[in-house]
Amino acid sequence: MIGNSAQNDCPSQGRHLAQTFFQRAAELGDRTFIKLQKGDRFEPASWHDFAATVRSLILALARLGIPRGKPIAIVGQNSLEWVAADLATLAGGWPNVVVSPSSSDVMLQKILHHANCRAAFVQDAAAVGRLVDLKGQLPALSHIFVMQESDSTTPETWPFARLVALGRKAEDRWVEEILESVHPNSLATIMYTSGSTGEPKGVMRTQDNLLSNITNGRALVTSHPDELFAIVLSLNHLLGRFGFLKSAVTGRTTALMEATELKLELRVIQSIGATAMAVVPRVMEHIWNAILDQEANRQIWDELERLDQRASTASLSDDERRRLDDLKAVLKDSVQRSLGGRIKYVAYAAAAMPPRIMRFFELAAIPLIGSYGLTECGGVTLCGIGENRPGSLGKPFPNVTVRIAPDGEILVRGPTVTPGYYKNPEATREALDPDGWFHTGDLGTIDPDGSLRIIGRKKDVFNCIDGSNIYPGFIEVQLENESFIRQSILLGDRRPFIAALVVPDRDRIAAALGRDAMTLSAAEIEIQLWTQIERVNGRLESYEQVRKIAVMDTDFPTEARSVNEFQKVKIDRAAVAALYERQIAEIYSANGGEH
Repeated sequence: MIGNSAQNDCPSQGRHLAQTFFQRAAELGDRTFIKLQKGDRFEPASWHDFAATVRSLILALARLGIPRGKPIAIVGQNSLEWVAADLATLAGGWPNVVVSPSSSDVMLQKILHHANCRAAFVQDAAAVGRLVDLKGQLPALSHIFVMQESDSTTPETWPFARLVALGRKAEDRWVEEILESVHPNSLATIMYTSGSTGEPKGVMRTQDNLLSNITNGRALVTSHPDELFAIVLSLNHLLGRFGFLKSAVTGRTTALMEATELKLELRVIQSIGATAMAVVPRVMEHIWNAILDQEANRQIWDELERLDQRASTASLSDDERRRLDDLKAVLKDSVQRSLGGRIKYVAYAAAAMPPRIMRFFELAAIPLIGSYGLTECGGVTLCGIGENRPGSLGKPFPNVTVRIAPDGEILVRGPTVTPGYYKNPEATREALDPDGWFHTGDLGTIDPDGSLRIIGRKKDVFNCIDGSNIYPGFIEVQLENESFIRQSILLGDRRPFIAALVVPDRDRIAAALGRDAMTLSAAEIEIQLWTQIERVNGRLESYEQVRKIAVMDTDFPTEARSVNEFQKVKIDRAAVAALYERQIAEIYSANGGEH
């Protein structure tokens, strides 16, 4: 997303990502490639040793007879084994299917069955048990590879170390033959989009898609030896995985965090000394608050913010201007020390960064660089390099074209765009027009300088900040099929969690309690609503579940009255957002905890 300082003016580049990775490994040898967090310390792995593990995995998969071109799943969290499995399957021509281990058994079965996965890398013995229980519904699954040490002894199960040992017995020359057989237009990975309506859709990404997304249409630039990129994200998140793959191609050292969400401790970031980081906004907010809690930073920021706001509307006195400059210098020094002393920028995606946090880090001379892009378009279509204007997302990369359709929808075309959805030609035709334009479903405008702004959604789909997509109408219908809920409107598009505005059926609640509706308190009504909301939550994926509600006194304005299992009342979400702005702000306030 940001060009790296050149280490080599003419770096070698293979036909696809994996070839380029092996060329980089040959060049960098014993230099550290990955630093993996293990408790309070980071264990290094060199380019040479990591590449040797990837080679062994490729040869082992080939020796086991898993047909090339057949999908292999990866179900786990950040680990050296995870990234080795990712590169080995990409390199060997086995399209991989990355699935979050937090997915329900229903979702896991749907994805692996739809992709017809022949094998799966899983985290541990518990994950093996899940797949063994689902084996009857996954007839194609023949091998399970356990990434952590495990006592599992089922015939289908292979410990990771045993798999690597098998590959080491094979002739190394086979690897080059396998790499040469993988073509730029070969299917590399299938990334399933989440959603509650029907089967999940598998976004196909070719080898050329992946490499084009990293080079951005420019000459490949390798990293400076001192650069260290910290991924403060799960590798199941598109931005986290993209960051790792970019490191594998450009030669930068990468730190993988063990705790990737709000459990992250600031001292871990300090200890690693990263020059750049990848986060989602809710993690950056956690980091921001941790920095403010150190020393006198909160008081410094309060005074600095007041002066900064005054400076935007009035002239400051000479004393005030000097004080402003002094506070900025103190803040910059403190923030740099808090983040390890070398940080140059922070990349984020999946949601808007709160403007107050943007301004804080801008005054501390650390740019927060946002990006825009769907899974179908590579995850990063453009980014705001040099941008800090509220609402502006930056300009498209050189190899991507973005335009606005007559109805305001953002269209994207270029080598980073998916060829379609796996085994779903109907969905492919709906999203990709004959001229190769992908219809994003987002509404936007383009500024005179070419920068993109998002102004809304054309489709009724939420983009959640963890990278998942959900269909609010489907969940709202389930809520409204409960006897105590008259109406519901889901919240959560580009927000930290799913919430809902709920209109209760007070008469039904009163009848169930044997009370007069007029005697029910607000707390009693909310307790009864949660009994039914939790029942709906039990049928949903974790990222879809309602965490907070606000109880409304009157019905929402609607265009239709009929609601059944297949039809949702037509509600103007924009109008509701304006009408209940205060209630929504309270739900997502910094001190508003989840249910």
